[in-house]
Amino acid sequence: MDLFVVRSREEDAVVVFKTLQSLDETSPDIFWFFENDFMDANSYVTSVVESFRTRVELLSKRLEQSGDPPWPPLAGIMTDLTAPPLERVRALLAYADERTPEGLRLVVALLPLEIAKPLGWRAFLRELLSSEDDDLLPWWRHLRLIAREPQHVENVSPELEARLDPTTFPNTEVCPIDFRAEALEEATKEEIADTRVPLADRMQSLLMDANYDVAHKRYLEAGEKYQLLRQYYAARKEPAMLAVSLNGLGEVHVAASAHLRDQARDYFEMAVTAAVEGKSYPILLHVALNLANLYRDHQEWSDAAEHYEAAEALATALLNAHVKLYCLENIGICRHQLAEWGPAHKAWQDGVTLARSLREDDTRKKLLVHLRDLYMEARMHDSVEAMDDELRSLP
Repeated sequence: MDLFVVRSREEDAVVVFKTLQSLDETSPDIFWFFENDFMDANSYVTSVVESFRTRVELLSKRLEQSGDPPWPPLAGIMTDLTAPPLERVRALLAYADERTPEGLRLVVALLPLEIAKPLGWRAFLRELLSSEDDDLLPWWRHLRLIAREPQHVENVSPELEARLDPTTFPNTEVCPIDFRAEALEEATKEEIADTRVPLADRMQSLLMDANYDVAHKRYLEAGEKYQLLRQYYAARKEPAMLAVSLNGLGEVHVAASAHLRDQARDYFEMAVTAAVEGKSYPILLHVALNLANLYRDHQEWSDAAEHYEAAEALATALLNAHVKLYCLENIGICRHQLAEWGPAHKAWQDGVTLARSLREDDTRKKLLVHLRDLYMEARMHDSVEAMDDELRSLP
């Protein structure tokens, strides 16, 4: 097992998470992401197991619908709250690895958005990498771990610093990253201009540079770069990256002007075709959401609902529970606008059930308000009171 430690500022934690998620769109490896906060080892492992359980349940439903055998429920030491946390998480990693298709690599990304006790987090990672008998953990040969740690750890004695320094961990590489916009943009432009860098890598940097332009509302410059990327990846017959480039062109047109809506839609639809050809389903999900949002923003409720439903199915297949929640809320909104009360009710009710299982209280509140308003329209006073009771129970 190898560990790649990304060292970043706390405020860049989300950027680390999103950046690594983008790798999942083009990598052949199988990624499992966990952004659960770290307070202590026990609570952290329990939250990771619960997140994993929810994703396994979603995956199993999809497998059953396609006629394939579902994954077995999590059991044994994984769900034993009295067991040592390291044994629980090792059992979970073994469970995931056993179900990884032959020839593929499993990448588990442990990316806490908040690390309350940096030394405890380092100790947890070091113990996870340690084993008295490697034969007990044969899955180490196939598993790769990515973890985030704070840029600075305060008040550490020299002895403890030496013992818990990740650079001394076995099979570990530490990468300090500065995600400040100025530093990233400067480094990207330097790589684009460096003719010693392989062209494929320079084009990847050009893609990042186009993203910076969008972030700074330099839409003309971004559009020109996405067009270059489109031509490059079309010529190389790389449909997944072609889809990314076309999607970028669509996003630029949406951001630049509402009058460019038709051009944006055309680029998004071309991106769908390329993503399907490249069998890049995370990219396809991203584009489907862009199309759905475009139709919603122009109050084309029927088209929006259909695209949100397609995106929800993809999110389910990709075990992306948070995007699934977003889709369910918007499916309900679109169906409600179409006066299709039954489908709207089902979408919001399914969303409440999922949000409750994920402990996503903010999203759950929004969905409960939607349901309460629907019940008020239908004069279902008992149901309105039930929604109010549940809302009051939330923090």
